[in-house]
Amino acid sequence: MGERKKMKTRYRRFSLLSDIHGIKSSIGEMKGIGHPKQPPLNKKYTPQEDDPLLDEAWFEKTIKEKLYHHPDNIMEYPYYGERIFEEPLVGFVRGDDPLLAEYKNIIGPHHFTPYEIMQWQAEKNKVPAPEAESLSVVSIIMPLTEKTKQDNREKADWTAERWAQTRLLGEIFSQKFVREMVTDLMNRGILAIAPDVTPMFNKKRYPIVGWASPWSHRHMAYAAGLGSFGMHDFFITEKGCALRAASFVVNLKLTPNREKQADIHANCLHYQGIKCLKCAERCPVDAITAEDAHDKERCMKRVEASTKYCMKNFHIFIYGCGICATGTPCESGIPEPLQNK
Repeated sequence: MGERKKMKTRYRRFSLLSDIHGIKSSIGEMKGIGHPKQPPLNKKYTPQEDDPLLDEAWFEKTIKEKLYHHPDNIMEYPYYGERIFEEPLVGFVRGDDPLLAEYKNIIGPHHFTPYEIMQWQAEKNKVPAPEAESLSVVSIIMPLTEKTKQDNREKADWTAERWAQTRLLGEIFSQKFVREMVTDLMNRGILAIAPDVTPMFNKKRYPIVGWASPWSHRHMAYAAGLGSFGMHDFFITEKGCALRAASFVVNLKLTPNREKQADIHANCLHYQGIKCLKCAERCPVDAITAEDAHDKERCMKRVEASTKYCMKNFHIFIYGCGICATGTPCESGIPEPLQNK
């Protein structure tokens, strides 16, 4: 995506033409094009005495510290300097976890397994593809700030400006951050890949699930034990559902640090038989109902329509909503009645 110049003291003018990185980000997400080249594998790397042990503790500590203090984890004008994301959650799932193969049936045959996406990276670097049992997925949950949640909580029709900035700048930053992690690993001679910055990643309508991508960060987070899904399709974690997820695959055997929940809706009040439906009440286009849960088509039409609103009011090229993820019991944590479970 290249480096996006942060606007510190003013808005961009004519965002339809001037917000190049916003346009590239949207095209990259929908079409899988415009991403930087994958970093090459350093096949000649020689381990050094002072090399860290790349175990679960190293990944968790490195990701938390690097992400929280990253110089690009900041907003633009009029919130320049504010963080986009708070300290993340980090989880691991083995590449041969049966659930990841089952996603072919649950999500659709288009969804990659860690082995399939790593096979592509191995072929590019002319090395043998590692077996699934040798791979791990590192899942990252990046919670939004309280100010961003508060702003969106107060909205009833269109997304708040902080939320829109987080939708765009958070997308660009999360991809850059994961690329940096992958590049570091590849430089150390360890095969790694970030699936959502490859040419194979694109969002489109699929026969079974409707709008979807071939690699779901949220489903990887579920497999890693970081939370479960709500009826609004947001992912509910111990830090709530107002978040962004990321993940990458690495040729290392990492031990899962959390236990996945048996119920994919374990953290959702409605699905646990407790009266709620706050997300349905919050949706400005009635895309969430007790009978049909989340109507992705109706939701997507509203999200697509928001691009014009965001350009006119916030001077950035992005779409978004997130109103149903705020002002709800699951906004900032697991709803209290379910915490003891």
